[in-house]
Amino acid sequence: MKSVLRTFVSLVLLGTMSYTTADDTDELAPHKGQFYIAPGVAYIHGPDHSRYGYEEADVGPGVVLGYSFSERWSFEILGANVKSDFENVWGRGSDDIEVRWADFLYSLDEVDGWQPFFVMGAGTTKYQFDGIRSDSRHTQANVGFGVFRELSENIALRADIRAISSPRDGGINPAGFVGLTGFIGAAPEPEPPADSDGDGVPNDQDQCPTTPPGRTVDANGCQLDGDGDGVVDGDDRCPETPAGAKVDSRGCALDSDGDGVPDYRDDCPDTSAGALVNERGCYIELEESVTIDMNLEFDVDKAEILPKHGSEIGRVVKFLRQYPTANAVIEGHTDSSGSQGYNQKLSERRAKSVHDHLVANAGVSADRLSWAGFGEDRPIADNETTAGKQRNRRVSAVVSGTHTVRQTKED
Repeated sequence: MKSVLRTFVSLVLLGTMSYTTADDTDELAPHKGQFYIAPGVAYIHGPDHSRYGYEEADVGPGVVLGYSFSERWSFEILGANVKSDFENVWGRGSDDIEVRWADFLYSLDEVDGWQPFFVMGAGTTKYQFDGIRSDSRHTQANVGFGVFRELSENIALRADIRAISSPRDGGINPAGFVGLTGFIGAAPEPEPPADSDGDGVPNDQDQCPTTPPGRTVDANGCQLDGDGDGVVDGDDRCPETPAGAKVDSRGCALDSDGDGVPDYRDDCPDTSAGALVNERGCYIELEESVTIDMNLEFDVDKAEILPKHGSEIGRVVKFLRQYPTANAVIEGHTDSSGSQGYNQKLSERRAKSVHDHLVANAGVSADRLSWAGFGEDRPIADNETTAGKQRNRRVSAVVSGTHTVRQTKED
């Protein structure tokens, strides 16, 4: 028995020291599809027979041949020959014990470098008694527990201890096996962990499991947001938005007044749509008066707005929108036909007609408009010709900017 303990302790110490140089693997062998062979020593205790008196146990050479048909289950055959000492009424002696067992091995989960397993099976044990010509065969069942300790990728220490029982002898006797196991064949590549969205982060670590294909993600499987605006880079059309800027669903800075200057640097966030603004988002002020000749030529003795006047009126409206602080004076004129008093009133009717049209149909605020008639006093062409008179029957607009000092945020 002491020799058994010495052998077992020696192999365990060898395995423990060798393990420090072993390659790291996800799971210890045996793996599905591998054969293995384990030469070693077997410990067998013979039956307690009243005649032959087997009361001692010893060790002898043994070998295990196995095949793993799944990641958990293996089938193996154990063969061993043990010399067992006895003492009976005829004296002392030793006999041969031949063990032939077929077993199933079930591997448990690896724990700190040790691979535990259960083993169970049955077989025969032949006893060749010293001094007796006939053999004695015993059918036996065994069940036990053991461990593998990996030494390298294809070598492991193996040790198990079992309880054996024979219907013929009754009772339970101990047995054990210790050896070095060599695994034949490469271990299968482990299946990659499930990654449903294909972003490279396994499902059990993925905090954003529905990432669209092709997106760059962080270690948690969530899409990157380089500028920190709350819109992931894959959807961000403005990936360099300054920190703190409010953005829309595309990741671009908001421009509430639509002047082309984003809110985060717009000092004048309420400018009118279409207005000309500077780089701070504030109105560009007119610094001098500008006269726009609308070129609205009227029929003789008429003041009605004609369809042909639309484009010229639109040009003035656009200008007024671009300069929301500017005001306009609508000026009416006539040719020299008729009396001066009549021409004065006609010019006023023409100016007011355009004024009212701008307010009612073009949306220009009445506060920004005024009108005046100048009769025949300001001709721009010769009233002696028909063409000259046509040019003088007109309405023009004088647009003037206001010199105002706009307040900034610092003020």
